[in-house]
Parts: sequence; C-alpha cells; structure tokens
Amino acid sequence: MSGPDEPRPDARLAGTADSAPELRLPVRPDAMTATDYDLLLDLARKVVRRRMAVPAIFFLESAKPLNYVGAQAMVFFGPFVRVFFESPNYYRYTELFEDRPTVELLLRMIEGLESEEQQREKAARAARRARRGDRRFRWRFWRRRP
Repeated sequence: MSGPDEPRPDARLAGTADSAPELRLPVRPDAMTATDYDLLLDLARKVVRRRMAVPAIFFLESAKPLNYVGAQAMVFFGPFVRVFFESPNYYRYTELFEDRPTVELLLRMIEGLESEEQQREKAARAARRARRGDRRFRWRFWRRRP
C-alpha cells in the first residue's frame, strides 16, 4: 500500500528534460500504440489551442458513461461527416472512443496541456508587468491635490 506522500500508480506523468519542464502528460498505456497515443495528443492540443478545454472536459466527463453508444453514433454518422469534412482518422477515433480508458486518457491530456498553457500565460503576464514597471498610467482623479 502506498503512503499519502507517494503518487498513485495511475498518476505517473511523462516529461523529459528536453521538453517543457511543466509539461504534465499521462504515460502511454501498454495496450495503446504510439500512433494512437499521438493521435489523441494531437486532438488534445487542438482542443487546448482553440481554448475549448473547459467545454471539452465538461462534455467528455458527462458523456463518459455513454462512450460506447457515442462511438457507435460516430460510425452511423460517418458517411455524412466524411462528405463535409476530410478526416483520414475519423474511423480510428471511433475505435478509440469505444474504450473508456481512452476517454479518461484524453481528459488527462487536455487537463495537462491546459495547465501548461495557463502557467505559460501567467509567466508571460508577469514578464510584461515587470517590463512595464511603473510606466503604467493610473488614474488618480479621486486623490486630493495639495
């Protein structure tokens, strides 16, 4: 049994010294191929880049019990979707979303990338504030002039 200070086995995170130090991505499961992992990571990056992380997390968490039904709906609507959108990996996504651990992995990827993005934005704001210094104009019309 692990102690309170030890991380849970499912909380293992990937990241190397070469990558960003704050990058917190889940480790690829043994049953998943590297291609599938990269496909999910690319999807998570697109969601975060479009700033849709919160709605995506909300939708995936609420639809998690129905992931198999949702994947079958994707198969049903596949021919219609393929007419309007060109996606070579559409049916691969349907196969991936049939498994509940894949949906959980995608959620953890989105959360990790979103936290990294928030830290990057926070650091950029702090750098702008430090660079700006006291040059910032502040209205002080409520103060009494001597």
